[in-house]
Amino acid sequence: MTPEPVVARVPGSGADVLVDHDGTGVVRTSSGTFLRLRHPPAGLVGALSGAPADDPEAGAYAEKLAAQMAAREDADAERRWPSARRGVGLVGHGAPVEALADALTGWGVSPARLSADAAASGRGRPGRPWDLVIAYADSPAERARWDLLDTLPGEGVAWLRAYREGGVCFVDPISLTPGDPTAEQVRRRRLAASPVPRQLDAWQRAAAGPRDELPPAARTLLAGRILTVALAWAQQADTLEGYRNTLWRLVASTGTLSEHPVLAYDPPPALDGAAARPS
Repeated sequence: MTPEPVVARVPGSGADVLVDHDGTGVVRTSSGTFLRLRHPPAGLVGALSGAPADDPEAGAYAEKLAAQMAAREDADAERRWPSARRGVGLVGHGAPVEALADALTGWGVSPARLSADAAASGRGRPGRPWDLVIAYADSPAERARWDLLDTLPGEGVAWLRAYREGGVCFVDPISLTPGDPTAEQVRRRRLAASPVPRQLDAWQRAAAGPRDELPPAARTLLAGRILTVALAWAQQADTLEGYRNTLWRLVASTGTLSEHPVLAYDPPPALDGAAARPS
């Protein structure tokens, strides 16, 4: 029976080295790629495992391998979330925002916590505006200042918003240009699609904050959707275009997930030469 390869972790990385019984070996990178090692010294596994440095060749090989794996992981992190797009601001509070902040930090993004006014004005971001602003609201009332943030795409800032209405969660289409759906346009599209638009509008205006936290499963799904869209934006992935006109909905009580197309529309023209006013 052929012996199993000996496995050792490459220090300071997520890579593993596998050395076979005949002295050949491969390294499995943290991204799952297998690379064949060239002439690995016999003492490589010991050097990687912290054995006494009595084999200079193995020690030098291990150090070089660790440096190469670290460089690969730095390059992977740059592909995952490019450094030129790490200016992320978070608006809102609550468990979903905390989960999102923790996830972004773990991916090398240090999100700034902002008020809607600070995000709209670019305060706290010297030299240039934010790259992406993500907002979350626990109740309809907390979305009252989001109209200020609807201007962000006109300044080259991506604008992503998520919210809950009781136990129902939404992630709006991401806005990248002034022609993408705004927060208010999505709300009006939802009213137009509702069988009880007047009652839904009245409930949104009167609803207080939620009595209970979202269940952990709902929080996970909500944060996952926000991260999925944000990651597509960061990587300029092919899927990003679909997220610009898709409203995501989760009903926590039933675990029902659905997606709905939402298109922007032009504001109504002014009447009698007067400036148009939102109704």
